[in-house]
Amino acid sequence: MNTFESKLIEENQKLLKKLDQQAQLLAQKEEKINKLQLKMMEQTDKIDTLIEQVEFLSKKLFGSSSEKTKVDPGQLTLFGDPVLEEPLTKDEPTEEITYRRRKTSGRKAELTKDLPIEEVHCELHGEDCTCDHCGQAMKPMGKKVVREEVCFVPARLYKKVYISHAYECDCHDPNLEAKSIRCAEVPKGPIQRSLAGPTTLAWLFHQKFELGLPTYRQEKEWSSYGLEVSRKTLSNWIIRASFDWLEPLYKLFLDKLRQQEVLHADETYYQILNRSDGKPATSEARIWLIRTIKDVSHPIVFYHADLTRAKSVILELLRSFKGWLHCDGYIAYKDLPNVTTVGCWAHARRKFQEVSTEHGKAKQAVHFCNQIFRLERELIHLSPEERQIQRESKIRPIIESFYQFIEGIRTVKGKLQTAIVYAQNQRRALTEFLSNGRLEISNNLAEQAIRPVVVGRKNYLFSTSVKGAQANAMAYTLIETAKANGLNVYRYLTYLFEKLPNCEFLVNPQLLGDFLPWSKIIQENCK
Repeated sequence: MNTFESKLIEENQKLLKKLDQQAQLLAQKEEKINKLQLKMMEQTDKIDTLIEQVEFLSKKLFGSSSEKTKVDPGQLTLFGDPVLEEPLTKDEPTEEITYRRRKTSGRKAELTKDLPIEEVHCELHGEDCTCDHCGQAMKPMGKKVVREEVCFVPARLYKKVYISHAYECDCHDPNLEAKSIRCAEVPKGPIQRSLAGPTTLAWLFHQKFELGLPTYRQEKEWSSYGLEVSRKTLSNWIIRASFDWLEPLYKLFLDKLRQQEVLHADETYYQILNRSDGKPATSEARIWLIRTIKDVSHPIVFYHADLTRAKSVILELLRSFKGWLHCDGYIAYKDLPNVTTVGCWAHARRKFQEVSTEHGKAKQAVHFCNQIFRLERELIHLSPEERQIQRESKIRPIIESFYQFIEGIRTVKGKLQTAIVYAQNQRRALTEFLSNGRLEISNNLAEQAIRPVVVGRKNYLFSTSVKGAQANAMAYTLIETAKANGLNVYRYLTYLFEKLPNCEFLVNPQLLGDFLPWSKIIQENCK
């Protein structure tokens, strides 16, 4: 091999080496570009997710809390003003109404028909009732009602003192060592050695649990009435009265709930400062709710306070219960013995409503849900048997179409994917209501029943002890059950705190039946 050929080979090798280096550089650049593209796609997905979250939180913070679908602007509303909804064009003639229309009477009379009446007669006397022309006294000729007003009488406290009278016999029998003495029996109070009477306790419970007024605010109100009592004392009154007189009925309610065939359940977070499990006060406890269905003769609304959200709680509450349970998708309700869960279409629809407005597919899913609710409202007047037949023919096809639709949606992440997965995982529970006409399409009844606890929690924020939380649960149970049975809560609580301390229900538990909200004597006295 000559020198020229060796140089040529050497240059070719250098060239090949240089080409290999350039190829490696290109491969590295392509790999870097691919990584950057992948990173950009991830960042784009993250930005879309964050935008979706911002829109969702903004809607939660500033938007309407109602889940009702917005009405088409071209559609007239039932209670709307057609003049405002269909503005006149410039070419249409207008007519100005100049006369005054007489206001419809009877509204004020309807509002005040049950109030006692105090008449104030405005009359003329002396010179005001003398004729300016002849100077003679004027005679009455008639009267008319000019104005009505409602007057308020503030609450009034007074002290009731029970005095027991003693009696002795004047018999002169020399064989008797002492005279026969007998004392009149005094009714027992709800709390021994306490100033709290039945009406005071009833008003205290009414203020806190029905009106959501915490004890630190009630402390000021009781002071304005003339009773200087601390918030700690008020809280102790609630705990003591609940455990002594409400707990027996509270346990009886739970026993009767377990005998039902269909129930609703829900829970909400709660805070207990001094926890017995050693966890910090910032840990969330729970208020559990179980209630009867709407169409039942004796409705019961039951609350239970617990430190945890574990499945063991609902297992204990529903011990010996056999039937259907309306609930949400929380895993604790899954695979309960002898219990068939019924899903909530309001939860399923809500998850699609939380999706960003840019996703038209979410709107279509909401439309399917609205159709199901609309048809269900049309069947509300039917018997359970007829409702089940109509559901099979009218609602089941829409549900099948709904699931075919969401199965065709392709999405990787975000709230739309969350809504689809929830609906698919809950399919068996969401279609269970089709099997029985007594079942509901949603768990809204339980969500409405849990609202008093949520409102109260916003006011008094927390319970200091576990016993305080349990007392609150008892009070809510008695009050909401009383309301569900059409009772006046204040009268019912007054009756309980007055009669139960003087009733031997511990010896004869059957006596508690007379204190249930639907008993004849309670309905007659506390309706």
